[in-house]
Amino acid sequence: MSAADEDLLAEMMQTVQANMASLRDAYEQRAQLTGTGTAADKQVTVVVNADGVVIETRMDDEITELSPEEIAGAVTKAAQQAFAEMKRKTEELVAPMRERNAGMPKLSDLLPGIPDELNSLPTPIAAPTTPRASVEREEPGAARRSTRGAGPEVTQPGW
Repeated sequence: MSAADEDLLAEMMQTVQANMASLRDAYEQRAQLTGTGTAADKQVTVVVNADGVVIETRMDDEITELSPEEIAGAVTKAAQQAFAEMKRKTEELVAPMRERNAGMPKLSDLLPGIPDELNSLPTPIAAPTTPRASVEREEPGAARRSTRGAGPEVTQPGW
């Protein structure tokens, strides 16, 4: 291997290490994100966590003026909006890393037989499944150390 190749390899390894640290930070930031959707003239609001799990559902007192079918449709629409917002926020969070990595060759392209570093990416941190103000809310780091109990909790103030 030439000196130029060794320099390129060293630079690539530094970039990979920096990207891994950035990715860990992005996972932590992502775990804190939520998406919110509303429907039926803001009578229904749904909040999802970073994994798209519904963590809160709110309905206005005026909701009784709607039929059960209209309420169901509004909840579905609000949940879909919330998920779409969450997806958009996630894409915005990772876009800088994707742009930075777009022009980088794979390690295996330079050194045949060496595995790509992409195989050792850290896994995302599990997002909380309780509302932000909940006393039951676990911080993202706690999700790695323990398992959660029952499934997602949905609150409906005013019911």
